[in-house]
Amino acid sequence: MDDIITPEEERREQDCKRLRTRHPICIKCGYDKHPAALELAHMVPKSIHDDGGALCRNCHREESDAEKDYPYSPETDNPMMETIGRYLMALAAWFRGIAGTLEGFGQWLLEQAHVLLPIEGEST
Repeated sequence: MDDIITPEEERREQDCKRLRTRHPICIKCGYDKHPAALELAHMVPKSIHDDGGALCRNCHREESDAEKDYPYSPETDNPMMETIGRYLMALAAWFRGIAGTLEGFGQWLLEQAHVLLPIEGEST
């Protein structure tokens, strides 16, 4: 058995570290064909908090475009409350996106259940 790590295997390992998962998938559209086409997208600016998830490059650009209309620095006399408010709004937007993906996948599973033959040993 050859224990030499190929350059491609090293790149895939780096992709998994960068995306913080062994099975990266775009949480918006479900793309999972190649981890190099996925990016770690932050819900709020990294300087505020380091949470996020994988998005394909297309979905990341779409999601990030709206962020350009909002300043990164707090603009009120209560920056802590403003930061928490922004974080919660961003989290809600992420959950809406994930919910849409889950709903679409659930619908697809229901459609597949009607066209696939039953698994051997299961009753219909």
